[in-house]
Amino acid sequence: MEWVKVQVLGKGSYGLVSLAVNFEDPSLPFIAIKSSRLRDSYSLEKEKRILEDLEGSSPHIIMFLADTISFDEELGWVYDLLLEYAPGGNLSDLLKNRGGCLPEYDVQDCTRMILKGLCSIHEKGYVHCDLKPANILVVPRQDGTTCLKIADFGLTKEPGEEMQYKYSYVFKFRGTPLYMSPESFLCGEIESALDIWSLGCIVVEMLTGKPAMRWVGGHQMNFLSGCDFVMQDPNIPENMSDMGEDFLRKCFARNPRERWTAEMLLNHPYVLPEPAVMSATISLPVPPDGWNSQHWDSNVPPPEWRSQPWDSNVPPAGWCSFSSENSLSSSCSQVYDTVCNETTQQRWQEKAWNLEEDAYMAGALV
Repeated sequence: MEWVKVQVLGKGSYGLVSLAVNFEDPSLPFIAIKSSRLRDSYSLEKEKRILEDLEGSSPHIIMFLADTISFDEELGWVYDLLLEYAPGGNLSDLLKNRGGCLPEYDVQDCTRMILKGLCSIHEKGYVHCDLKPANILVVPRQDGTTCLKIADFGLTKEPGEEMQYKYSYVFKFRGTPLYMSPESFLCGEIESALDIWSLGCIVVEMLTGKPAMRWVGGHQMNFLSGCDFVMQDPNIPENMSDMGEDFLRKCFARNPRERWTAEMLLNHPYVLPEPAVMSATISLPVPPDGWNSQHWDSNVPPPEWRSQPWDSNVPPAGWCSFSSENSLSSSCSQVYDTVCNETTQQRWQEKAWNLEEDAYMAGALV
């Protein structure tokens, strides 16, 4: 079955993404094809491998369809990754179309969908590493509602990857600075807690239309500006609900070991459907020891809370994004145990650290 590329949808670090149609069977929905030169196809082959492993685990992860090799007049021999096409674009597009931000009840629904996808990713041992609005795709459902899907796994950390690259692995990290956690930005520590910090940044951006973090050192990176960046407090909206503020505190715990997991956050009242929230906050029959059912902001949720079943309806085909040119690398000379409070800033200043060699792009440091 032959698919024909009819329009370029976007370009990224590793190639381009095109809209494709099937002229043999016009009734088939459009698909997206991500392409890169065959000699530079490592990232796409990695994404294919990950999406195959995640297939069927959640409707909130972009669907892999097939892969092939083709010849392009401009690029030569290319590796093609066939994915579903998202007519709604990405979450950044959705925010622009909705006036820059969303009402909080929509933010809660969007966050719940992203968390469902993250749970599947983390359960398989992966860390996405580049979670941001541009990599969350919007797929309209047939019933008129919207489904969000996590896409772009070219930078994802795979299980055992640190063993493959040994010590050099922890010094290099790819991500987008405005969505990177303190420990990943400075130390290259890549664990699932990184995605949770990124999720908190996305929630703030959905509510305000502005990044949760603000680059304060201009476009030229140096040691002190990097410390200033990671030591600032994320911008939690003042008009946010109390439950929402508590949810963000769980995402923005400076110590990554204290950050809630995706599974824990999926059980937080902020993202539970309304009937489940009433049950969790009011009518829990017997709270566990040390838990006060009247105060939902405890550090550990009660075991009675359980996430709702995933929506079993698979939404119609959509398009996939491409690795953003704003996804960049950072380095650090040593991995630290934690980046948890203001007292660690003095420790950082005692270390030899140089970020100027890294290719940070001005568009990501606004």
